[in-house]
Amino acid sequence: MQWTAWCARALDVTRCVPVVVGALIAAAMTSVTAREVAAQSGKLGIYAGTVAISGKESEDGRTTTFRGTVTVKLPVTDKSADRAHAEVDDIESPSASVKVTQWDISHRASSANSDGQFTTWTCSLAEPVEVPMTASGALDVDYRKKVYAMYVSLVARETVPLSCSNSRSGPYKKDELVSFFFGTSEPDRMPADAQRFTDAGRLTATFTMVPVSMMKERYGPVALEWDLRLVP
Repeated sequence: MQWTAWCARALDVTRCVPVVVGALIAAAMTSVTAREVAAQSGKLGIYAGTVAISGKESEDGRTTTFRGTVTVKLPVTDKSADRAHAEVDDIESPSASVKVTQWDISHRASSANSDGQFTTWTCSLAEPVEVPMTASGALDVDYRKKVYAMYVSLVARETVPLSCSNSRSGPYKKDELVSFFFGTSEPDRMPADAQRFTDAGRLTATFTMVPVSMMKERYGPVALEWDLRLVP
């Protein structure tokens, strides 16, 4: 999958999850290519591991501070002497899960009430929770230059419980679908900011993604720490 495909949908509210029309879903479910067979069977290997993520998102008066640890599998779909390409695009079963440890929301109304006061809302995670995630993205490993680039977006398949408070009406409960992402740079800048490796079989980094392009209006710096190992 070309990186430009990810760019076109990176500003979707689901953070780069593909907008797949019915015809494409049908094609994906009925057409099995050789590389898909190889990926599903694990013939070329799978990059599997964890990614710790923390950051802040701000949009339309709402600020969300998030933290979690993702467990993910990225099947290798193409491999040569020069490079490897891993790709995930979940349709049926999830390729990832996340243990959410922080999901704090603060929101202020854009206009005052009749009494001149602005209504505010705050929410926080009721308790740490692990949920399955739909994953979508790709990883490219360049053996010649000893660098790799990736971007993966994730959306929960189950809601997480939040304890909230409204400045006017008081406390209440709500459930919310959460989403995360990780990578070496924003999808429209790939393969910029590629990371170096010493062992292609284990990609590790402690890295801060600083959005400077299509995501900079919504996200501040996102702290990332990943450990992805190539396994059979």
